[in-house]
Amino acid sequence: MPDMFILPAEGEWRIVTPEAQAAAQRRDMGELIDVYALTGGISRKKVNRTYEFSRGIVRQEHGQPPEVFHLDDMTEVTAKVTDRTYNGRYEATYFTFTIVCADGRSTTISAYYKSRGDHGHRYCGLGETIREHVAAEQLPIARERIRQGREVFFGDFGLAREGLLWKGKKPVPWERVGPAVVKEGWLTVKLAGGWTKTCIRELGVVPNYAVFRTLLAELRESAPRVG
Repeated sequence: MPDMFILPAEGEWRIVTPEAQAAAQRRDMGELIDVYALTGGISRKKVNRTYEFSRGIVRQEHGQPPEVFHLDDMTEVTAKVTDRTYNGRYEATYFTFTIVCADGRSTTISAYYKSRGDHGHRYCGLGETIREHVAAEQLPIARERIRQGREVFFGDFGLAREGLLWKGKKPVPWERVGPAVVKEGWLTVKLAGGWTKTCIRELGVVPNYAVFRTLLAELRESAPRVG
């Protein structure tokens, strides 16, 4: 669960520090689009900020130097979005997008919102936009690796020309692999034949899950049929 409360869009906290602006200019981050101010408690003096630029984000924790995450550096995103209810009534939507860069650095976009008019809803949209961008960039890369005969992994799931890999074990032939189904925050792949097993993981722990689903569908479609 996110431990940060996102402040309203307008307020004295909506500033761009000189250090953040300088860091963005050094990496040519483009136009500043929005500022998201977050706090871990009721105090609005110790604020963490996420700056949304046209080419990525700059994160600056309270009292710390800014860190730049350019879109070109991002290689992996996991996304967990959960609606919370209380006594059967909708309460809020909690979200966490974990972003990993090629150099191993990572950051999160994490908070909650109660309505689509909240600034938190726009912050969630930022995470979703980044997830979609990274997926679009990584899809052809992963597809080419598989074409070359290499394996591509998405957490416990893996893909190869020979079949689906599960927890690093040998590939299950594609004719025995069912579609990837997403339901209520879980990703499931059922295996047929001698592999009487259901491969299931929470969606929030499957990196680039959209890439995985697309490639799995392509590989299943191109696999030779049995019988």
